[in-house]
Amino acid sequence: MKKIVYFGTDVFLPCFRYLVERVQVLALYTYHNDEDYFSEYKIVREAKARGIPVIWGRIGEERVRAFFEEEGCELFFSAEYGYVIPLPKGLPAFRGINVHSSFLPEGRGYYPIECAMARGLAETGVTMHKILPRPDTGAILFQEHIAVSPEMDSVDIYLESSRHALAMTRQLFADFDRHWNAAREQEKCLPPEVKPSDEVRLLDHGMCVAEALARHRRFNQMTLVRLGGRLCHVVTIEPGRAALPEPTVEIAPGRFLYGLADGHLRLTVLPQEKDK
Repeated sequence: MKKIVYFGTDVFLPCFRYLVERVQVLALYTYHNDEDYFSEYKIVREAKARGIPVIWGRIGEERVRAFFEEEGCELFFSAEYGYVIPLPKGLPAFRGINVHSSFLPEGRGYYPIECAMARGLAETGVTMHKILPRPDTGAILFQEHIAVSPEMDSVDIYLESSRHALAMTRQLFADFDRHWNAAREQEKCLPPEVKPSDEVRLLDHGMCVAEALARHRRFNQMTLVRLGGRLCHVVTIEPGRAALPEPTVEIAPGRFLYGLADGHLRLTVLPQEKDK
């Protein structure tokens, strides 16, 4: 394996760092989403420092074909990429791998960790599988379970997923063809998880501090709060016990005190952008 194209963000940055030391990365495809706790900041910076082209957004079928038929690409490696990779018909050279933050076939879809937290699951996992036209359905190369303790939040699970993903990547590239050929088909194909609604991610003044912190534990930066008639993502949250003179107090741009039934929250927020 000599040439790959990488798709992803900082969630699985250790995988990217491992690969760039061993193969030629022809390009990095990435994207930005304010809902995501982990951004694309580090992976873009490191790619540019190495002279790797950075492309934002989707890849088209013609470009997929060109990578494999004209530029010698041998593998697409996708790890937390926000778009479906289109597979052109009649492209036998294509090989692609995706790292997914759930124990497939359960937890298909873009928000598997947040959905697992919303459902109160005691266990989730991470899966490395082949890329097929239908997302998250390809044959499985490796899987690991992740226990979810009451003290863990969604970021903890992403970090555990990243640790397992790096171990999987090391194992895969130690004997790529053997592991590729030994991949096992998924026994069933479940429907993808539905993104948690705004309502279940929203803070409100009637909550107690413990309820608000529990909601943020599940969703982190996907947690929402309504400020001045506008929905915002909660970037950071700290509890306070004092009552406020009014329900919401703006401290500075993007910083608020938010009154609750038994205290308040100290919030840093970002305005919610339209879903991609």
